[in-house]
Amino acid sequence: MIVVDRASALIDEPVTIELRGSAAGQPVTLTASFEFADGSRWQSHATFISDESGRVDLTRQAPVSGTYEGVAAMGFIWSAERQPGEFHPFPEGIVMRPWLVELEARGPGGASSRLTLERRGASIGVTRERIRRDGIVGTLFLPPDPGPHPAVMCVSGGGGGIPEGRAAIFASHGYAALALGYFGVEGLPRGLVNIPLEYFGGAIRWMRAQPWLGDRMLAVSGPSRGGELALLLGATFPDINAVIAWVPSGVVFWPLGMPEPGDTRTPAAWTYRGQPLPYLQEGNSASDPEPAAERGRPVAYAPFYRSFLRDARAVERAIIPVEKTRGPILLISGTDDQMWPSSDLADIALRRLQAHRHPFPYRHLKYEGAGHLIFVPYTPTTVRDIGLPVEGFGGYLYHQGGNTKADAEAGIDAWRRTLNFLEDAVTQHERAQPSRPGSRGSGR
Repeated sequence: MIVVDRASALIDEPVTIELRGSAAGQPVTLTASFEFADGSRWQSHATFISDESGRVDLTRQAPVSGTYEGVAAMGFIWSAERQPGEFHPFPEGIVMRPWLVELEARGPGGASSRLTLERRGASIGVTRERIRRDGIVGTLFLPPDPGPHPAVMCVSGGGGGIPEGRAAIFASHGYAALALGYFGVEGLPRGLVNIPLEYFGGAIRWMRAQPWLGDRMLAVSGPSRGGELALLLGATFPDINAVIAWVPSGVVFWPLGMPEPGDTRTPAAWTYRGQPLPYLQEGNSASDPEPAAERGRPVAYAPFYRSFLRDARAVERAIIPVEKTRGPILLISGTDDQMWPSSDLADIALRRLQAHRHPFPYRHLKYEGAGHLIFVPYTPTTVRDIGLPVEGFGGYLYHQGGNTKADAEAGIDAWRRTLNFLEDAVTQHERAQPSRPGSRGSGR
């Protein structure tokens, strides 16, 4: 018999599982199978030896064999391996529908038991609204209660698109969350090329004008190139009150993808007030040769990107003035990041904050052995190589570094600390506000 403490939970919430009814000291195998909306199928398995009472407790016992090692209550999720088959883009709004995990426990002699878990990307009562107005392209997620709420603007990384998954889980924890697209979406640029920071300024003003936010705390969060962007936005717009930068860069990197037809400007990733922002690779004379990329063969770009850091003048020219941020900053990285050296790049921001004696809290969470794919916890972390859905990059795979266990454990700890960071940022922001009716009202 499979016994759980809850059959339905948010994706970032662990589930306690016990396997009961076996004879003492017998092998019991737990298999987990699930399918995502893109058609990808995943499966994990772990064999345990039942204790003297004939039970297996996943929170206390390690498997003797399987897809993961050591004691890990949710190892059956994060160690799941993708099965052969084709998959396609996620349909819009799929985050509002739970995904199901089919569990099967099988003991000696063929005795078995089955149970289905429901994993929710958004808590019950969270609302989703497609935003296509005032020049904004994104999706808004609001908590169940009317607010006002502190808020998080979520931006994507180098793959572009609209990061609905992260926004939905923030909303599930009491934050109004805008998943904001800025390239790779219909109506927006096709590549990360000449993106005006004023676009984000417009989104910030729009959020501030909404009754669900007002003058409450507004944070920005993004991974990879989105982490670079989050640091840029915090340094540029005083209405940003906190920054969460996942596997980020403290210096601006080069453009990614193709410019828009008719755009004859010299390409840069970002522009501000009509001028391109200098980037690390621009005029850099210190780099190693670019690694040869072959279709279908993963390549690690971190050593190549790290070589650009030898040009101190280029670093100084492209550095992000993070000390201008009017609020706390959280940096998250993995020491085995092979997409780019996020620990080194985040340290650039950390050292600048230290040198300028940044008056707000700041911290760099550096996870040993983790790679580029540090996510909200309790999703599979078995994929090491990914492609970029950006024009000109089709068919190429980029090695992300890390390993299944290190990435999973980093995600668990980083997400817990992210929620604590936001709680503290809300408290600090509220204390700094003039006394007003309802300043401690509903919302987180």
